[in-house]
Order: sequence, then C-alpha cells, then structure tokens
Amino acid sequence: MKLLALIAVLTLACTPFGVAADEPSFTRQEDVIYGRKHGTALTMDVFTPEEDAKGVGLVMVVSGGWFSAHEAIPVPLIESLVGRGYTVFAVVHVSQPKFTIPEILGDLHRAVRFIRHHAEDYGIDPDRIGNYGGSAGAWKCSAA
Repeated sequence: MKLLALIAVLTLACTPFGVAADEPSFTRQEDVIYGRKHGTALTMDVFTPEEDAKGVGLVMVVSGGWFSAHEAIPVPLIESLVGRGYTVFAVVHVSQPKFTIPEILGDLHRAVRFIRHHAEDYGIDPDRIGNYGGSAGAWKCSAA
C-alpha cells in the first residue's frame, strides 16, 4: 500500500505543467561510458536542460529486482525533472544473477565518481548531486 502511495506522489510530483509534449527542452546524450567491467561498457544517459539549469545533478538509478537495462530508462519521469532545471544521469549497471549486489553497488559509486569528475562538463556542482530510483534503485539510493 505504501508503495502505491509513493508511486502516486512521484507521478503527481513529476507531471510537467505547461510544457509542450512535442518540444523537448533538454538534450539527451546516450550511452556515456562511465566505466568498464569484464569487457562490458557501463553506461548512462545524460539529460541536460537547455535553459534555467539549476546546476544540480540527479542520479536516476535504473534498476528493478537488481536488473538494469538501457531500455528501462523511464524517460517521462526524467523529462519532468529536467524541465525543472535538473541535470539527470540515468545510470545503468550490471545485473543479477551474473553479478552480486555488492558489485552492483560498486557500479553506482563508480558512476557518481565519474559524474563528480566531469561535473564542470555537465554544468553541475559536484557537491550538489542527489539520487533516486524505484524498486532496487531506490534501495541502492538509501544504501549508497
């Protein structure tokens, strides 16, 4: 029941007001490589507002059941935050069962280090980075 209430609140909070659906006010840089693991590229998509940027980065952990995939990036949830001036980093990590939970958490830490190192390139303050996610992504945010 709490999960349904949280989903409803996030949906309402992330609903864009007064933004034309067919005119994105952001740029999307796909498949930015933040590391490599066993020959696999670890990637993220970076959504940058075109105007009124706050200089704040948000790490959206793309994960559910400890599984992550580029196709699972929830663009509508990201668009509303980018429309409010946040730069969003949709981080994709390795998945279970091939990799363990500690390895997955290590990917998230690696992504944040990469973002901090390149903060100036993305127009954000390296000390103003938050994170969020759903399912396992939300758990990782509280555990990181």
